[in-house]
Amino acid sequence: MLDRRNLLRAGGVLAASAATGAAAAKSASAAIRATGSAPDWAGLRAALTGDVVLPGDAAYESAKQLAIGEFDALLPQGVVYAETAQDVQKAVRFAADNGVRPRVRSGGHNFLGWSSSEDGFILDVRRLNHVTGGGSPTVHVGPGTWSIEATNALKAHNQQLVTGTCHDVAVGGFLSGGGLGFQSRGFGIGSDRVVSARVVLADGRLVTASDISNPDLFWALRGGGGGNFGVVVDFEVRPIEAPRMVFYEQVWDWADAEKFLTAWQQWYVNTPRRSNGQVIVIQPDAGSGNPPIVLQQGAYYGTRDQADTGLAELAALVGAKPATSRVLDLPFSDGMQYVYGLAEGGSHPRTQWQRMRARLVSKPLGSSGTAAALKAFEADPRAGQTRYLSFMGLGGAVGDLAPGATAFVHRSALFHIGYGVALASAKPAAEDSGAAVDWATKGFTVIDPLSDGESYINFPDKYLGGWQHAYYGSNHDRLKALKRAYDPCRLFDFPRAIGN
Repeated sequence: MLDRRNLLRAGGVLAASAATGAAAAKSASAAIRATGSAPDWAGLRAALTGDVVLPGDAAYESAKQLAIGEFDALLPQGVVYAETAQDVQKAVRFAADNGVRPRVRSGGHNFLGWSSSEDGFILDVRRLNHVTGGGSPTVHVGPGTWSIEATNALKAHNQQLVTGTCHDVAVGGFLSGGGLGFQSRGFGIGSDRVVSARVVLADGRLVTASDISNPDLFWALRGGGGGNFGVVVDFEVRPIEAPRMVFYEQVWDWADAEKFLTAWQQWYVNTPRRSNGQVIVIQPDAGSGNPPIVLQQGAYYGTRDQADTGLAELAALVGAKPATSRVLDLPFSDGMQYVYGLAEGGSHPRTQWQRMRARLVSKPLGSSGTAAALKAFEADPRAGQTRYLSFMGLGGAVGDLAPGATAFVHRSALFHIGYGVALASAKPAAEDSGAAVDWATKGFTVIDPLSDGESYINFPDKYLGGWQHAYYGSNHDRLKALKRAYDPCRLFDFPRAIGN
């Protein structure tokens, strides 16, 4: 949700179609077979437009890296860089023919490193990063496109996409998991704006998924989680006709944290949809003795006067004023530079180790729940832990569709609330990592009973029980059936893939 760059920055700022798919898949690929011989990497390398990087190659160490340093320890059998849809098809067929599973990587930001493994290879789609059709009612975006690349490409057309808060998160994983972003309350989640997708299936076929073509697959791709049903090589998306953005950022005194956060939740659910934002309680070093930072960030898609009025109403509810405040009326794309943490430069350190435990919540925590959440944040201070407690505001357009309209089931959620902790070492001592997980778990036990028991698949939790219901709710059974239909041999698999 919030990468280490932004943490440090904040610290510094103060059925029928499914049956058809199953038949075709089974006829084209009966099973992933163990060949008894080494995969023909040389043959794949010769067949691709893109590249194949293998252990021993000079580029291997960097090629296998994900966004989080912890997963540098993983040694995939290879890294395949696809540059075309045909490259993806060849790589998928190679995987089935040689008995080696692909892990799809678009941006590599998965918290648990699911886009790599040692019993398979990375199928990297980062080079499929096209943005075309700007100025049209729909645009085409490649799965490897970063948020910042889409923002910049569509700026000249006064259009934008719903994106997350990190500039280098790629479209592929973001949209496949649903796509909660800084614009979701006003414009819906990212996947709700997807019109169609071109997908390479487990049998190597390239198909279109839309309301009229493979509609069950189309349903599953919008919230069913990346890497489950195939490899998307192109998304057709309805862009936002980009308004101006009033970006605001306020720091509140820790002494006012409880009354501010209680008031903010109540204020937020009653503000117009054009108001979108989050609150992050941050402690860059939990053992420093310094008070946590309470940071409110928001984007108001209206006039500066309207934004000022709303912020004044919030201050009145709190009964206090922020320690610092800035409000900037900007073109949408310029405002997103602030959301991404890029507007003012600075270093972009790589996250080394991170865990998050979070829930989706359908009502404010209230004063007692908020007090308990903040008490848990302060508990067991330990040097070297970068801690955050995040409240991402949802509601609004997120709830315009029914829970079963797409695979994204969490339509009643008003907030995503989570405890995150980062450590500076990719290989922390067991005592340090254990203490970090214990702290996050204690916080989780506070918000869990105040939630509906749901969590967001794009922020996976290694320690979450009952994850099938938490991530997919009443949609899980349908997703399992579609997994069997479109990937009967489970070519696409990882620890919490559909059906595990």
